[in-house]
Amino acid sequence: MDISSDGARLVIASAGLTVPKRFGVALVPNSPPRECERVWRNGEMMGVRFTEPR
Repeated sequence: MDISSDGARLVIASAGLTVPKRFGVALVPNSPPRECERVWRNGEMMGVRFTEPR
């Protein structure tokens, strides 16, 4: 939904989906995933902070 150099706000497909504290996310199709950590979650919305510099 929103992205910056430090993190992003993501929309999750299902509010009941379990998301780990740390995971990789590919923000552009066919690009390598960026490592990130979940900072907050509210239903289907989630904020993540990128843990690797870009």
